Amino acid sequence: MNKSTQVIIYTFIFCFFLNCSSSDDEPNIPTGNNKSYDLLNTNLSDLTGNVKFIENTNGSITIIVKLNNTVDGINNAVNLRNNTANIGGGSVVTLNDVDGNTGISETTVTKLDNGKTVNYEDLSEFLGYISIEGKGDNAGEFYAYADLGPNILTGIKMKYNLFASDESVNGFALFEERKKGTAALTINLFQIDDNAELPTSIHIIQENNLEKIIHPLNTVKSRQNGFSFNEITEINKLPISYEDLLKLNGYISITDSSDTTLILSSGGIGINENANMN
Repeated sequence: MNKSTQVIIYTFIFCFFLNCSSSDDEPNIPTGNNKSYDLLNTNLSDLTGNVKFIENTNGSITIIVKLNNTVDGINNAVNLRNNTANIGGGSVVTLNDVDGNTGISETTVTKLDNGKTVNYEDLSEFLGYISIEGKGDNAGEFYAYADLGPNILTGIKMKYNLFASDESVNGFALFEERKKGTAALTINLFQIDDNAELPTSIHIIQENNLEKIIHPLNTVKSRQNGFSFNEITEINKLPISYEDLLKLNGYISITDSSDTTLILSSGGIGINENANMN
């Protein structure tokens, strides 16, 4: 046995007995880089809090969720999902549950659920959202969320009134700018019948053209307390920004589910602000 072979064997034996670590076994030591987002409650809960993404020196990312108003003994599922909380999306990372006793979930991540390796920049600026959800009998219920990265709201927004046929205000439409330049649209009808799902759409009046462009929206639902949540990234198959939406000559219409010619609520948007189209 030559000398170099002996060195390799002795090194192997030394590491075996002392449990030499691979990079995967290195301790999670923060680099100092981290990013936090606020968690907002939906109309189904009063859960609020924050989520923090922490970069570690071994290349992993620790994601810590801290929730307020949790209930002892009741855990909540946590997922990193695609798209925005307004429209939902598939899960890309299943995180550890929030412990109902402590209100905390902590997960260290190096890969997505599909096996793709990710780093701190990938997750801290992920084009998606964190979702806090129910478990067991409440599986699928959506309790709290944080939009991430380019999806965060800038704080710039425009609110329009919606009117009933008697011209009283019976709802609103709220456009909010996202960091990526598109718009989140929240519509609320103040009074709605039980088990109702009402067709909702944007109608755009064109210059020198009697035909309106109709852009369908998610229905206003009673089980969502009369809300409709939407993302407006295109109109008539063309990309549109938040700023361009405010220049439209249009209106929002909410109709009866059995008779779409019966307008229950409507209101102008853009340069058509405060118009009642009933």
